[in-house]
Amino acid sequence: MPQVPSTRVEFIAGLRAFAPLSMSILPFGMVCGAAASTAGMTSAQALAMSWVIFAGSAQIAATQLYAGGAPLLVILATATIINLRFLMYGASLAPHFGTLDRRRQALIAYLLTDQAYALTVVRCAQTTDRRNLHWFYFGLAGATWLCWQIATIVGVLLGSLVPANWSLDFIVPLTFIAMLVPLLADRAMALAAVVGGTASVLLVLPLRLNLIAAALIGVGAGLAADRLGKRA
Repeated sequence: MPQVPSTRVEFIAGLRAFAPLSMSILPFGMVCGAAASTAGMTSAQALAMSWVIFAGSAQIAATQLYAGGAPLLVILATATIINLRFLMYGASLAPHFGTLDRRRQALIAYLLTDQAYALTVVRCAQTTDRRNLHWFYFGLAGATWLCWQIATIVGVLLGSLVPANWSLDFIVPLTFIAMLVPLLADRAMALAAVVGGTASVLLVLPLRLNLIAAALIGVGAGLAADRLGKRA
């Protein structure tokens, strides 16, 4: 009978799984913090956004919309649409964490990131007894959260030291491009990006709703292309 990994072993394994991620999380968190600071947010607002949202892509989008003077409802709607993927992540992890108490489930939900989900799924495939899998997750996701907050604080401090005439607005689109390029590995994703990007430029809607509409159009185009590809 295989031995069940102890809580300590699983937690340390989670910390070790996080170590390589820090090289990408640190600069991304610093960019988010600096972008928020240069967009006109106070340090408290920038840090609060990092604690509450805790999702890099949504934070970048919210920062860009805030800098452009978009209404609060549009900012919230955009962040919500970007983070809808976490519903799928949560549904996928539910069979493994469904027996935990509500407080732990709530903590798991709050700490959920793309990296934490992906590496937890990999860990699931590596072990047959998953009774202490949540401790692996806590080690990985907890370290990710701490690293992100530290990086955000550093970014906010650096952003506040940059003179106003040194515009850092270019950081936001560059970050999005860096996140987008690795995803363009198949035709469906490429089509979604092209259609969504084109729609965001051509659409002229009130309250800056063109971003939300373009995102939905791009997703629709990608899903249609994916289904047609599978039928072919």
